[in-house]
Amino acid sequence: MAMLKIGRKTRSAVLATSLFVLSLATTAVAASLYFRKTSPPPQMLVLSPKLAHYRAHADQYDTVLIGTSRTQFHIIPDAFESTARACGVSNVYNFGVFGLTGAEQDWLIDQVTTIGKGRLHTLIIEEPLPETRAAADAINDRARFFQDPALYRAHLDSVWSYSESAAKRVFRTGVFAYGTAFDLSGIGRAASRFFPEPAPEPLRAFSMREDGFEALDDLEKTTADIKARNDAFRADVKGFETTLALYAAPDDTNTDRRAAYIAAKLEAINARGVRAAYFVSPDLKELNRTPVVGERVRDISPKFSVLNFNRPDQHGELFQRELWADFSHLNRAGAAKLSVKAGEEFCALERAREDNRLAVR
Repeated sequence: MAMLKIGRKTRSAVLATSLFVLSLATTAVAASLYFRKTSPPPQMLVLSPKLAHYRAHADQYDTVLIGTSRTQFHIIPDAFESTARACGVSNVYNFGVFGLTGAEQDWLIDQVTTIGKGRLHTLIIEEPLPETRAAADAINDRARFFQDPALYRAHLDSVWSYSESAAKRVFRTGVFAYGTAFDLSGIGRAASRFFPEPAPEPLRAFSMREDGFEALDDLEKTTADIKARNDAFRADVKGFETTLALYAAPDDTNTDRRAAYIAAKLEAINARGVRAAYFVSPDLKELNRTPVVGERVRDISPKFSVLNFNRPDQHGELFQRELWADFSHLNRAGAAKLSVKAGEEFCALERAREDNRLAVR
């Protein structure tokens, strides 16, 4: 009988504790969602000033490129325009953002097509980076902003389409779940609301003189980490050729899922009445993956132009060591050469597609 009473007391205590925890969690989630709706977006390096500029000047741009630092540092709008005007491109905006992930890109596509409606007619996207695998990067201000419940599906689509092992995808999913739980707990959001920093560190100034483009070798003069990375690249003479050899190395990575993911993004853009295209930027560290994704996107969706420049066999002039700032980014001279070629190829591909349409008719 005593054991029965103890068992009942234990169950009652467990039930009471569970109800208290559930009530606390429900309150925290509700408060977190409320603060999300009532708090302004955080100030994010590069992304925030670029979005503010686009909001204020969207009527000036008919063509926008959305991508990672490979877009930010590789496409000079004036140079691209110079060879793409014959295809209806008159004013290009470089919306490259360092570290841009798939979920962030989906959000930016929605922002740009909504803000630019009526003026925007061409949107060129680069493959985004994979979602984070670092817990610390899942709980900072930028990560929490993009953990909006409306973007949960975008996060998971990005994670599970990336060309890596199932174990790594599971790990990325776990990091996303951790970041989401942290955000919904309200800990970070409440702390920033009730205990704001007395003087937040100002964002690095971003010049819009070149419509969103920055040259990495210009930043080297003011950014210590970029200078260190560029110095390491210049010192590693043999590393360039070694990395370049990745292109010819055998690789059995399955890129079909990632290509389908990119093709779906292009279809979604097209459904908004905007011409869509896909840009595969030169990137020495990705020579065994992104060129293959580009070719698979071309196979899956031949109606979209694919600017596949991460192919040394076809664009060898872009893979000269003096055109690179580090192992993943071109310098200004390389960006100028690439931008002219990108405009030319975009025009050639769009003309070929139009000729095919007329032939079919």
